[in-house]
Amino acid sequence: MNAERIFDIPELLDAIAPHLPLSTLYQCVQVSKVWHTIFIPHLWRSFSENPARCRTWFHNLTNAVHARFDRPQELEWYKDVYRRHAKYIRHLTLFTPVILDACREDAFEPLAPPLSDCYTTGASGAGAGARIATMPAVSGRSLITNLESFTNEIIGLLALEIYLPKFATRTDSMNLFGTGLDYGVEATMESVAGAEETTKASRSPQTLFIEACQGLILCNPKLKTLNCGYTPWMFYGIQERLEAMGEASGGGDVGGATVFRSLKNLSIVAGNDRIPVLPPSVTRLKLIGEFGTAGALRHASQAKITNKSLEVLEMTCIESELHLQTILTQVPALKTLKILWFTIPAFSIPISSPWPLSQITVLKCQSRGGGASITVPAYPSMFQSFPLLVEYHDIMWSLALATQLAEHCPLLEVIRVTRDAVSFMSSFMSAPKVGPRQVGGPVTDCVSVLLTTLPRLRVLEMPHEMVKAENVLERPWVCLDLEEFWCQIVEIPYLTAEEEQTTQEIRRREEEGAQGSDQQHARTDEEDELMELHESCISTRKQIMAQLAKLTSLKYLSLSPDFKTRDDLSENRQGLKHVYKSLRDGRNYIRYDDVLPDTLHLRLDTGLDQLACLKKLEFLNFESIDHRLDTAEIEWMAREFPRLKETRGLVTDNYIGVEPNPKVDALIALLRRLRPDVAQRQSFGGHATTMAHTSFGFTYSNDWEKEYS
Repeated sequence: MNAERIFDIPELLDAIAPHLPLSTLYQCVQVSKVWHTIFIPHLWRSFSENPARCRTWFHNLTNAVHARFDRPQELEWYKDVYRRHAKYIRHLTLFTPVILDACREDAFEPLAPPLSDCYTTGASGAGAGARIATMPAVSGRSLITNLESFTNEIIGLLALEIYLPKFATRTDSMNLFGTGLDYGVEATMESVAGAEETTKASRSPQTLFIEACQGLILCNPKLKTLNCGYTPWMFYGIQERLEAMGEASGGGDVGGATVFRSLKNLSIVAGNDRIPVLPPSVTRLKLIGEFGTAGALRHASQAKITNKSLEVLEMTCIESELHLQTILTQVPALKTLKILWFTIPAFSIPISSPWPLSQITVLKCQSRGGGASITVPAYPSMFQSFPLLVEYHDIMWSLALATQLAEHCPLLEVIRVTRDAVSFMSSFMSAPKVGPRQVGGPVTDCVSVLLTTLPRLRVLEMPHEMVKAENVLERPWVCLDLEEFWCQIVEIPYLTAEEEQTTQEIRRREEEGAQGSDQQHARTDEEDELMELHESCISTRKQIMAQLAKLTSLKYLSLSPDFKTRDDLSENRQGLKHVYKSLRDGRNYIRYDDVLPDTLHLRLDTGLDQLACLKKLEFLNFESIDHRLDTAEIEWMAREFPRLKETRGLVTDNYIGVEPNPKVDALIALLRRLRPDVAQRQSFGGHATTMAHTSFGFTYSNDWEKEYS
């Protein structure tokens, strides 16, 4: 209803009058109009018909498209909404062609001249038979002229066949706006690249769609981000014509070339292994490629420098060492390289030339495929190209990889390795969740080589990797400016509960003898060995604490990740050994067996007081280690860590069936009283069927307990 029409309805005015004077109502209407005028541009600044986020809108729009012959007013309503707000759109994500049809005049009518008419035959300065590109006039007026980013999410072209019934080849499809690429990339490129073939080509839905997108792009000279999706000719068609026009004009700037002057970020399908020539303004490029095509051999010999301004490159797939070498040769100024997938070829591809020296400072790797082992680097020799590497990200780690980085990348400052289940699944990997190791089993130290050879290291995030205690004692760490340390220190000698009880009895007995007791007891050989082991445990922990105390810039210290993770509740139902009855209250609880005994004890008598120099510490994580904290240690932490903001290791409220511990609850309350500014949280790994979201995080139902009661 129009705001002014409120005053034309007597019944409404009579109902409002006892509660709101007409003058106040008029002011409310005016404020509402002003608010609407100001808010609408912000609301439409980013527009998307994403069915995952705008489910109702997308569903109703789909119904309107299907009912456009019986009830055309429904689809026209959507088009009218698009037209009225098109001028506000700055970021457009395309899931259907409806908005193109609404905001582009004659968007899906056969354009004149067609793509083939952009090329004419002549001999003016280019030789007989040469193709001279002429920029076609933009067909139709566009209501969207202020775009800063454009993303095409129409993967297949079924949407076009539904929307354009005269081109439809399928009438029984219920898949609505498409879910598959109906045509191969190379076939499409070949069908529209040549003038003679394009002239004969029919005006198919895909051709009209691509031309409509091209027209929209040409009408938005402020475009900064262009994501063409799986429609390569959307960009290549315009770019090829601009290049041809530049060549025809002697390399000077031409009128149409200004359309890409503001373009910074580009995402396109990789037509081959050569990076296309890009506008000089583009600094970020994402190449979408197919897996396992072994295409690196096709154009390796033709590789040459094509982009001197490209700084960030994201590749969906690297197929071989030769493929990677070819890519690096073409982008000498590249600073950041992200590789989503490594494919290990079944046979070795020889490399005839040495690895090029790259300017890359940031390298991000995801996963390996094609039978690659997760314990070895994808291409061990590739790090020869990255002598200036400063930051490295990966989801897999090995001693071979650590050795290569330490040898070839002396300037490394940041290393992040997240081997969690979420990272594996997001990379299409099938891998078990990382759980607690078996104490006494083999341990591979893949971290010490970094700590002892990389002096510039500031961030070491490897929560599931381990450092052997003996290696900490053998060689000092050289990365004294470390700010983040996320790693486990393991294989520290420890005593069992029985052995600790025996040592306490020996000490008590010796103290009584020192006080003049009549009974004098000499140690046996076994007791001497036990006391030596006890002293070794304390000495080792103190030396490790002394090494950590040298890291005076430390802000984040995580000594262990949380291992209280189960795939789901059924794992505990199937393994009854994890369920036990408490002697304290007789109720059933779950034993997670996540506490590792050969870890650090955060106690004052084992060297905790040496960490008093870590005045910058903000985060402390000691989950799944035998920390043995007591009241004195909590009071010491509250006093000596003035910048501490968060701790993890005491709270276990969100885990299924953990038995309450009165001593730990008292420590939590003590820290909360001494330092109310310190957040006491817990990590969450895994998922459970009984999980429920709350405003405070995650809570669980204890219905499982009824099955064992």
